[in-house]
Amino acid sequence: MSMSENKNEKNMRPKQDIPSILERITRPKKAVVTAGMPYANGPVHLGHLAGAHVPADIYARWMKLLIGGENVLFVCGTDDHGSTSEVAAKKLGKTTQEFIEEVHSKQSQTMSKYSIGLDTYTGTSRSENFEEHKNICQDFLRKMHANNMLERKTSKQWFDPELSMFLPDRYVQGQCPNENCSNTSAYSDDCDVCGLQYDPSELINPKSTVSNATPILKDTDHWYLNMWKVTDQLIEWLSTKEKTWRKSILQEVFGTVYPSVVFSNKSEALYKEIKESLPTHKSRYAPGKQVLVQLNSLKDLEVAMKILSENGIECTLNNAWSKRSITRDVSWGIPVPTDIEPGMEGKTLYVWPESLIAPISFSKVALKKKGLSQDKYKEFWCDPEAKVFQFLGTDNVFFYVLMQGSMWFGSQADPLRQPIAGELQQTDIFSNFHLQINGEKMSKSKGNFYTGDQLVDEMGYTPDQLRYFLSTLSLSEKASNFDFEVFKNKNQFLAGPLNAAFEKPISACHSKFDSVVKKGKLIGKTEAETLKVVQSYTRFMDRAEYPKALGAVENYARIVNGLFNQYKPHDDRFPEEERVDALYSSFYILKNLVIMLSPFVPETMEKLRVTLNLSESVYSLDSLKTDFPENHKIGQQVAYFPNSEN
Repeated sequence: MSMSENKNEKNMRPKQDIPSILERITRPKKAVVTAGMPYANGPVHLGHLAGAHVPADIYARWMKLLIGGENVLFVCGTDDHGSTSEVAAKKLGKTTQEFIEEVHSKQSQTMSKYSIGLDTYTGTSRSENFEEHKNICQDFLRKMHANNMLERKTSKQWFDPELSMFLPDRYVQGQCPNENCSNTSAYSDDCDVCGLQYDPSELINPKSTVSNATPILKDTDHWYLNMWKVTDQLIEWLSTKEKTWRKSILQEVFGTVYPSVVFSNKSEALYKEIKESLPTHKSRYAPGKQVLVQLNSLKDLEVAMKILSENGIECTLNNAWSKRSITRDVSWGIPVPTDIEPGMEGKTLYVWPESLIAPISFSKVALKKKGLSQDKYKEFWCDPEAKVFQFLGTDNVFFYVLMQGSMWFGSQADPLRQPIAGELQQTDIFSNFHLQINGEKMSKSKGNFYTGDQLVDEMGYTPDQLRYFLSTLSLSEKASNFDFEVFKNKNQFLAGPLNAAFEKPISACHSKFDSVVKKGKLIGKTEAETLKVVQSYTRFMDRAEYPKALGAVENYARIVNGLFNQYKPHDDRFPEEERVDALYSSFYILKNLVIMLSPFVPETMEKLRVTLNLSESVYSLDSLKTDFPENHKIGQQVAYFPNSEN
């Protein structure tokens, strides 16, 4: 390669300085962050916080660093409707609203305790939200019905004659119809002891778990969401996420959404003879001695089915996933509009589609609390340059991706295309696996079930200790363990090396420099390591890869200890110029730590910010490219992370 070619190649490389790195970050115009909604039937437990609320809060704070707090909405609330809350209230002899109000109040206090900085924590039935929420839900139903996305079907459902109410499957138990199984608490249509699935009519001696009455099966009509209709649109949208979404999400949704057929493995030899004539596809073995053939589009599916049929291969559509009932015979819920279709009076919207719609009305509540027009929600939800980020448990991916995606398409003027400006934009999903306690799934019977309040109020941990530790777990990749011994070790790190990185420069400044940070130069590895950590931190935070982000920041904090070991700013027997430079470099690092750790441990970083005597405007990603103020007087040292022995 010639010298001129080599020079041109260097000129083509992106500039490696902090302003250039920050300039290259994609910044949405507006952002909404949502966390999975807790049912209004009990306290917020550690699993909720680990899998949804703490990760969402960290991301909301990251977004605020990135685009400013005024451009970010962080919303959540209780999932109030449906039989879960209704039945729990009945058992306690309370009205449903009384019961929900008590639960909501306790959950809201827990959120505040953990510094979950929500713009609103409301609920689907709450007075400040209900009317707007009902209107949005009913508008969805009207639009989806007009777009032929809803199909009406008749099915049999359990009915409790004593309470005069239809019962969800889980509220009916009886003897398993498997003669080799002795389970007398089998559910309506499956037994979790022997694994048998059966028709509800086969359950022996069914009983209502609410009233103990013998329920009967009655015919009832419901609307089913036709997700199959927008299969091609779902695939087109999801294909744009292959490089950014978590692998577990992509594996689940792509494994489901591609149109497919199944046929008996007895036809496998015949299939192999004709497979080259089929459109591009993948095949694999499926349960029940079947072969599954997965196509890339509905059109390809149609062609493939024709070829298979012509060659004597009887196949069945694998489309059970795509038809889900979205109405219920439950009194406590959003009423189905009576002007759409006769015969649907008295039905309510199923809580799952309702909960997917809820963050839109929650956003309106948040805007009103800020004194802004509720119509501004469109700037957050309907602008292609805005983003909606949703945090949830991995078992809810189907609903938030395929059901919600279908509903969003179904609400458009034309459901068979991607959304345009002014229509609801598809969202970005972050899922997390379940939290285990000391290697086991949380269980009240095993005594390893912890509410968020217990760990703070009874066990004495600080919310920031818990937030930090939960952020180090790899829940985005696998079920992870809350091991109290590992938690103790992490608290020792916070109270030891990390506190030392804060306290050494502050103590030296007070004792040797009259509490003033003199203007100095960045010395040692400071400049190179800052460039490195900004690159890593911004990349990891964008993908919500929190363990990696914290690992990079922890390494960066250790530079302070190196500066003190080498240049001794606390010891006036050493050259003053180097001591001034080392102290200035240390405070420059502390300023950057305040910014980068503020999403994870906001209370502790606020204490450090006050000690550093920096304005609140430092909470901006662009402050990473600024110097520490010269000849700057700092405040008093306080306790940051608590002593882990206390």
